[in-house]
Amino acid sequence: MVALQYILAIVGFSLIILVHEFGHFIFAKLSKMHVLEFFIGFGPKILKFKSRKTGTLYGLSAIPLGGYNKILGMERSENIAEEQKDKAFYNKPYYKKLLVIAGGGIFNIIFAIVLIIIFLSMGVYSATNVIDYIQPESPAQTYGFMQGDRIISINGISVKTWDDFSENVRAYPEEEVIFEIVRNNDTLKINAVLENVEGNGFLGVSPKLEKIKLGFFQTIGESFKMFWELTVTYIKLFGKLFSGQIPFEQARPASPIGVISIFQQSAEMGFQNFILFVAMVSILLAFGNFLPILPVDGGHIVIITLEAIMRRPVPRKAVAIYNTFGMVIVISLLAVGLIFDIISPINLQQM
Repeated sequence: MVALQYILAIVGFSLIILVHEFGHFIFAKLSKMHVLEFFIGFGPKILKFKSRKTGTLYGLSAIPLGGYNKILGMERSENIAEEQKDKAFYNKPYYKKLLVIAGGGIFNIIFAIVLIIIFLSMGVYSATNVIDYIQPESPAQTYGFMQGDRIISINGISVKTWDDFSENVRAYPEEEVIFEIVRNNDTLKINAVLENVEGNGFLGVSPKLEKIKLGFFQTIGESFKMFWELTVTYIKLFGKLFSGQIPFEQARPASPIGVISIFQQSAEMGFQNFILFVAMVSILLAFGNFLPILPVDGGHIVIITLEAIMRRPVPRKAVAIYNTFGMVIVISLLAVGLIFDIISPINLQQM
């Protein structure tokens, strides 16, 4: 079972990278750039074939993790035949170069939204107005509430959902409240004095969860809502990270070993949760790739933007320094992540 979870983890991680590279590939093709190679995985090439129509070399590498594609003219030092110069990356308009570089992140976002739609279409757990757990020494235990009780009104106000229950309970700290409940098909009334927890009324119960199916349009709407909420959360986290508001032990990087381990843990929580986790990582990868450092996409966007403004290539020495700076950051983060993944592996259940 664990072996299957690791296989699923590797597939999930690889899909995110492959989708990212496919985004670059698609936008390059749409921009009429020549894609020299598109391979699944990395390392020695074990299967390959060349398209007679486009001249692109497709194939499979020995280590099927992610993928890559090579676009003509990404490196200005390339020797390009005169008849192919119009298909070179650096000879295309700025907006086309921007789309090709941003295409990986764009596809990661599209991929994430599709996965969220799949996740929600499998059903979501919703809190009901039925009590599933009673906290020891709480008002609920003191006044005789029982597991399975369905709360139907509070002080005469109808309760149909857990949100109704929470909203009404919070309104009565340290006050006596009349609860109307259904227990074993009998309707009962319980008078209970609520506790005051941070200015809110507190009974001390947790709801029973039930899985419900959403309609098609509701699923689509909720998917975009969830994507937006995740996006806002990540932006806030990035802001807190760079301002030092998040402790290092929470913001610590992860190496590929750690990432695979996290994916395996998410797979252990069930396939539906695994799908959502892949979507979350896909969004995170998209944002991470837009950071303005080389060798990630954001660094390349900085370079082509400067070139569009200056109307000439950025000096190779400046690009080399910029690239070295970025590589030092990336390698340092990977090294630190590897050390932490060995001495203190990430445990999703403790987060």
